[in-house]
Amino acid sequence: MNLTACQTAPEPRTSKLIDVEDGDYLITKTYSAADKLVEQLDKLGAEDGFIVSSFVDINSLDQSSSFGRISAEQVASRLAQHGFKILDVKLRKEDILIQSAEGSNGNPGEFLLSRDLKEGIGPQHDVSAVVVGMYTTSRYGRNTHVSVRAIKVEDGSILAAHDFSLDNREIQALLRLASR
Repeated sequence: MNLTACQTAPEPRTSKLIDVEDGDYLITKTYSAADKLVEQLDKLGAEDGFIVSSFVDINSLDQSSSFGRISAEQVASRLAQHGFKILDVKLRKEDILIQSAEGSNGNPGEFLLSRDLKEGIGPQHDVSAVVVGMYTTSRYGRNTHVSVRAIKVEDGSILAAHDFSLDNREIQALLRLASR
């Protein structure tokens, strides 16, 4: 006797990838990081929503910079190009449980409150995963090391991860803590 089980396959994503102009260092690096995440997210379909949080300084998790904010925006753009549903938290700040560092002498950014992912954000906004990133500058200031992860809202497990380094000469102005 043969038994078979039916499993609904995820709805396929439609890819609308945009080529990056040569010489755009940061976009090339962040798009590549997003592409690496997508390679690992083969079980997620177009119906699976994401929130992308501002990337934070690993030494101060409630601090970001222009670099942290624009890197998150670029990763979100690339995931959307891959066909993922991306919820823009800047448009939904009041009904998504996030923290802004603006009032705490920090740099503004959208920081997810992890305790509220499973019960609050995930089910209420049809979000399956969040993308978070952390960065730090190397000891002698030559490089910035970045770690980006897609985390499953349901249980906090890491679905995909990618680490990369950037030459600080290319991103120096974006790393300054003071927002302009």
